[in-house]
Amino acid sequence: MKRVILVKGLLAMILLLALGALPGCGEKEQTQSKSGATSAEDVKKEAKEAYDTTKAYTKEQMEAFRQQTETRLAEYKKEIDQLQTKTEKLGGDAKAKAEQQLTALGEKRDEVSEKLKELSSSSGSAWEQIKSGIEAALEELGNAYNKAVAEFGKS
Repeated sequence: MKRVILVKGLLAMILLLALGALPGCGEKEQTQSKSGATSAEDVKKEAKEAYDTTKAYTKEQMEAFRQQTETRLAEYKKEIDQLQTKTEKLGGDAKAKAEQQLTALGEKRDEVSEKLKELSSSSGSAWEQIKSGIEAALEELGNAYNKAVAEFGKS
């Protein structure tokens, strides 16, 4: 998030500097050769380069986040499977309660997975909002997992 703000700030400064150079400040600048002057095309080119750089950076950040989230989901799947194995050894009410918790964990994991699919199809500008939703869903999954582990410890 801080890097995105930094990149956007740098882009804004480049644009302001470039726009300030366009009208010229005096006769000296008007008498300079064309090779030393900044043209509208130069400004457009620099703005496009800054935009492309920002877009590429955002895409890299999205991909890194996606990979981290997929890794965390795989870890939760493994841990949920281990809890499932423990559940099979339980009996009666304890088993029924544990199965309910495992079902809830599976649903929360699926919710995170669905939100992750949204990330893949989102635009760069919407990704921060989707990222927040994924982080919140992951936190809910983690809380539910911790609660289930505590309940299993009692059984």
